[in-house]
Parts: sequence; structure tokens; C-alpha cells
Amino acid sequence: MSVDSLISKPGIRALGIAESFRLDLKYSILVGVVMRSDGIIDGVSLGRTTIGGLDATDAVISLYKSFNRNDIQLVMTDGCIISWYNIIDLEKLTDTLGLPIICLTFEEPEGDVINALRKLFPNDSDTRIRLYEKLGKPREVLLPGGLRIYVRFTGIDYRTARTIIRKFTKEGKRPEPIRIARLIANALLNYSREP
Repeated sequence: MSVDSLISKPGIRALGIAESFRLDLKYSILVGVVMRSDGIIDGVSLGRTTIGGLDATDAVISLYKSFNRNDIQLVMTDGCIISWYNIIDLEKLTDTLGLPIICLTFEEPEGDVINALRKLFPNDSDTRIRLYEKLGKPREVLLPGGLRIYVRFTGIDYRTARTIIRKFTKEGKRPEPIRIARLIANALLNYSREP
């Protein structure tokens, strides 16, 4: 699929991925929601990543494959650094899935991540730092109402990423596939906490 058709097609399908976790658990809950740009949800799947692990990229790939369908046209993730410094390799995702990847951050870019990685993960900080540096700096996207988000992307250009984000964002900062995935992940985490 060409980049232009991603912008012009009325009903593109995005897989939005978000997570929820608590530090006292071993795994975070990963949720994927497939949504058309007209707002229709037509798929939900669950996965998990190790909290403080190095399996975020593989977890996203597994989540995508669990849908077993070929009509998903792009993947959006709620953050590139998830599950307590479990860093997603966006290039590997694009190479493996053959799809554009958009990774969104909703606050000002992270603080001194490299220092945190050295302190918290002395045994594999080199691997994590390499993954983090590979992400590059996020680009700012301005949404209606003057809201700012920050985006990293592979497989598409900035203009296309911005157009897709705006197409899927109905209110606030979060595109709908990510917003819904996040709601489900939080609900599952809260449910698992119940006695």
C-alpha cells in the first residue's frame, strides 16, 4: 500500500497498542485494538510484556500476529518505552511486519533516560541504551486546540504520520485505537487486582 493511499483512503485500519502494569507484577497487560478511521472497532487481542524486560518488540509482533489478518495498514503504540524501560525497536517492527509504525508520547519527551538505564539495569544497560538511541528524538505534532504530542515513526514520512494521527484523534490527545486499548488494559489490570 502506498503512503498516499494511507492518507486518501476513507477507511484505513490501524492497530492501536497500549498497556497497563504495576511494578509488583511480573508482566504488564498489552492490548491491541484494530480500528477503522471511521471509528468502527473490528478486533481486540491481548498480550503481555515482561516488566523491566527486553521483550517489548517481540510482544508487539506476537500481538499483531494473533489477529491473523492482512488488512491492518499501520501500527500505533502508546509509547516506545513501555513496561518499565522495556524498549520497542521500531525499525525491527517495520521490517518484520512490513507496516508503518507510529509511536506516540503524550508528555514532554523523557528526562535523562540513559542515566536511568545505567542505574536501574547495570547488567544489560548497553543493550537498552543502544535500543533507546536507535529511537532517535521524537517530533512534535500539534493537534486541534493547541495540544502537543510527540511522535516517532518508521515506514512513513512526518506529514503522513501527522495526517493519520489527526484522522484518528476525535478529542483530547490520544488517537482512538490507542485510547480504547488503554481503557481495556486499565480495566483488565483493575479487574485482576480484585480479590
